[in-house]
Amino acid sequence: MGTKITDKLISLFHLDKGDKRKNYGYFAGIISIVVNVILFAIKLIFGVSLKSVSLIADAFHSLSDVVTSFIVILGFKISAKPPDKKHPFGHGRAERIFSIVIACILIIIGVEFFINGFNRLRNPIPIDSNWLIVIVLLITVLVKEFLSHVSFDLGKKINSPTLKADAWHHRTDSISTVLVIIGFILYRFGFYYIDGILGMVISVLIAYTGISIIKESGSFLMGEAPSLSLFEKIKETALCCDSVSDVHHVHVHDYGGKIEITLHIRLNKKTRLDKAHEKASQVEKAVKENIRGAEVTVHIEPEFKEN
Repeated sequence: MGTKITDKLISLFHLDKGDKRKNYGYFAGIISIVVNVILFAIKLIFGVSLKSVSLIADAFHSLSDVVTSFIVILGFKISAKPPDKKHPFGHGRAERIFSIVIACILIIIGVEFFINGFNRLRNPIPIDSNWLIVIVLLITVLVKEFLSHVSFDLGKKINSPTLKADAWHHRTDSISTVLVIIGFILYRFGFYYIDGILGMVISVLIAYTGISIIKESGSFLMGEAPSLSLFEKIKETALCCDSVSDVHHVHVHDYGGKIEITLHIRLNKKTRLDKAHEKASQVEKAVKENIRGAEVTVHIEPEFKEN
């Protein structure tokens, strides 16, 4: 269902025209900014009027989404820059750097609200609530889940770590709001200390998400080995070309939307040089067609028989 809605949005706003990757990133960032500003105002008004630290924390979690959405847009703007002399492989890895920036913001927010929640746990105060507030918050949960699904879908379509990180930010916001709703229900039974506990739980959730994003993006920037499925896809594609008897030494360097692939192939040792070059070009073309955004370099070796 979520994917169908995303496809309709792509069609409605013509996001596939021009630089699709940049369009997706800008769209996700802009729609997130507009929605989260509205949600922040709603949650903050209710949180201040009810003196609820968990709801105020949740409101600023929504506001942090506005900040991260600006970062998302900036990240896509930089990553869309063409290659230059200093960066011959493009600027695609900027997305990973900006996803780490988003993660750091999440961790800082998590630590701050953990402290606030702990103080409220030590000094609990009564909180008034009503079903109208619960209904309003349930609506905000649905809205955040909508944003999360859109960001996830767009992120999967262009394999964007930044959009996936932003989607998790939306998801943690909706989960934290659900916890706030549970707290409001328990307040009616006199469990006022729950406000502080939930504030701390939300904080840990926010910080954990940030740490997970840093771990994933950091691993990518250090240079991850290709997935087994990608390795097999490259190998099978090359072996489908005539006269190629073996494929090995497959190396993949992902620069974020631009992939550099090098591989070695074996041909009959009697193959003429011009024919060998022709076969190498054929393998390069085949791999390029099957792996989006790939630049391929093929090294040729003669076949040999092991004793």
